[in-house]
Amino acid sequence: MKLNPKLLALMTALAAGAASAAPPAPNTTSTGAGVTISNTATATFTDPATNAAATPVQSNTVDTVVLPQPGFDIVYADGTNDGNTLGNTTKTVTNATPGQSNSTDYYVVNNGNTPLTVQVTANTSGSASGATVTYLDASGNALPSSTTGGVTTYTVTLPAGAAGMVKITQVITLPGNAPANTTYGASPEGTVGGTGTGTGQNGIPTGSTLYENQTVTTTNGTTTVNGTPAQGADLQFVKLTTFKPSLSATPNDPNTPNPTAPDGTTPATPPTLGTVQVPTVPAGTANTPNPTNPAQGYLSTPSNPGDPTSGGTPIVPDLTGNTQIAYPKADPDNNPTTIPAAGQTNDQPGSADIINFTNEVKNAGTVSDKVQLYPAGPDGKLLAGTTFDASTGTFTLPGGIQVVFLGPNTNAAIPVASGATYPTLTVPAGGSAVFRTQVITTDANDNLLTNAINIVVGADSLNDADIIADATTTDVILPAAAQFGDSNGTSPLGAVPTPAPVQQVTPSSNTSPSTDPNLSSDNVAVFPMDVANLGQYTDSYTLSATVAGLPAGATISYVNSSGVALPTNGAGKFVTPVVAAGQEIVVYAVVTVPTGTAAGNYTVKQQAVGNYSTITMTDLNDVIKVGAVGDVALAKFVQDGKTSAGSNSYAGINNPQNYTVNNTSALPGTNIVYQIIGKNNYNSPVANFALNDSVPPNTTFQGAVLTINGTAVSRVIYKVGAGTWSTTAPTVGTPAGTSIAVAADTDSDNIPDALPAGSSMELVFTVKVN
Repeated sequence: MKLNPKLLALMTALAAGAASAAPPAPNTTSTGAGVTISNTATATFTDPATNAAATPVQSNTVDTVVLPQPGFDIVYADGTNDGNTLGNTTKTVTNATPGQSNSTDYYVVNNGNTPLTVQVTANTSGSASGATVTYLDASGNALPSSTTGGVTTYTVTLPAGAAGMVKITQVITLPGNAPANTTYGASPEGTVGGTGTGTGQNGIPTGSTLYENQTVTTTNGTTTVNGTPAQGADLQFVKLTTFKPSLSATPNDPNTPNPTAPDGTTPATPPTLGTVQVPTVPAGTANTPNPTNPAQGYLSTPSNPGDPTSGGTPIVPDLTGNTQIAYPKADPDNNPTTIPAAGQTNDQPGSADIINFTNEVKNAGTVSDKVQLYPAGPDGKLLAGTTFDASTGTFTLPGGIQVVFLGPNTNAAIPVASGATYPTLTVPAGGSAVFRTQVITTDANDNLLTNAINIVVGADSLNDADIIADATTTDVILPAAAQFGDSNGTSPLGAVPTPAPVQQVTPSSNTSPSTDPNLSSDNVAVFPMDVANLGQYTDSYTLSATVAGLPAGATISYVNSSGVALPTNGAGKFVTPVVAAGQEIVVYAVVTVPTGTAAGNYTVKQQAVGNYSTITMTDLNDVIKVGAVGDVALAKFVQDGKTSAGSNSYAGINNPQNYTVNNTSALPGTNIVYQIIGKNNYNSPVANFALNDSVPPNTTFQGAVLTINGTAVSRVIYKVGAGTWSTTAPTVGTPAGTSIAVAADTDSDNIPDALPAGSSMELVFTVKVN
């Protein structure tokens, strides 16, 4: 800014410096324009005639009218030096917020000797668009103005002399949608249009324009505007820069110094990181009953009845990746009272699952910041389809998942601050605020293919215009899910609960396992089983099976496709390799059926338990069908009164005491006592079992006594000759040649009962020699 001698008074005042903030002063030293300067001369002398002082002689009067010498400036009212640009002005406002207004006082100072009409417009060179600039008078009222072509011009009437200093106020109002870290600004720029250089005019040639701190020069009768300083070179900018959030959202970070609660002042203590066990063992790892690795993490805090993991779900923060991952187990609620034929036996649909993450928002800026929290989508805005209930602080996401942001000290929903839309934190400058992200998921069956639950927590500063996250962090839940049952082949992923396969076997002494389910001539039942990990983390599974009714010698095992038995745990149960998330393996339940197993159907009851997830699954509908094998042996002995039991036998049947298979003798009139023994060597009952004999020649029938396994039969039926079955015994003396059949009939239907597998029926048949 060039100095004009007529500004000396003003500069003297400004020389006191900004600290004194001395107000500027108008030009009071120049004679006002239009003032008439009159001058009359006199002559004094000694009258030669009298030699005394003569009467002075007065000349004519000469009048000179002072012409206008225009000049003006606009200066900061507080004395700050002007002559700046938006880029280098010292009048700055930082951390401005959208919609904020800033007022700056100026003086329009008359540096000349003539009243001026100053036209003031806002110079916004270098400013972002959208701000509004208005000019007010000393009373706070808008100056007279007119708008042409979108430019508003304000009029300041500027007297000359002592009154030639008029206070005005520039008001800059930022747009309500002002982006963060954006520069706005303005300076008042004054002009005076020329009305002429003659008396009664403003001293500026008609058609010329006088800018701030310029002067006029008259040379050889021609008046021109001195163009120094140039237009726009003597301005007084005010710069406003909108707030630039310096936020970062992070997982739980116990190393953050001086963390606070959402109010920004109350100290808060995030959970301490310790060692947690999480299911991250690589897929395929064998013999791993506990498929976990240690990791630095914390348990879902505080523990709550809705947490699916007893004692709290382990959560592992990854500060580098700005995520934290929760590994919940299957919850134990709503277990069925009756074990299903196939499917889950725990974690049926029930109460919602609740996991509490601990998160932080850090503020690297130099001023405190208010931050609102919400589940964010890819665009940083509220996740599409999400609703918010301000009365409970609950966000409901598409699919029904709910998110509530809680205070770490109160565990209550964080309230919505005035002017905010969502729950609000106050994050101190250079500090952090701790909060909890409570994720509430519906509790469905853990037997459906599931996806990871990703909650992107958005943190948006209230000091910018939009609701777009200035920082995000991600909380991840990896749910558990699995299926166990009969293999469905290669696809789709999962097991088949029905139909129930039936494996037919032939009992034998073989104990070698097989993986071929198509053999029916051996004694090995093979059931291919799918173990499908439908969850989001790796897990191994403990397998066990029982088959009620099989005799000693039966074996039950699980083998892989190569026939190699799976390893067992301390309880003798079998452990699968670790199964990758979203993958399945096929194992084979192998049951050997020993010799002597009764024919019939045997149900195989199988169970699989996730070693980390604790998901418990059953398959109770596989069947082993054992066919009938064996024969019926029959021996007839005669009483001799001397032969030791078991000393001679026939057809594998030992002789009773005092009976023999050898020939004997008898006198007329004496009895011959036979013992007929029939044995069921089949592995199943033999129906309609009866013993038959005929009265030999030269004898008569005397009696028949029936036992089974040496025990008397409660109801015996007889059939004589071609008669029918009845409880009427043959008459003593029935003649030779008569056929007599004898059977047990415990159910009283007059039909011979079945003889159980392995049982013997004994008939003592007595005749008398004629």
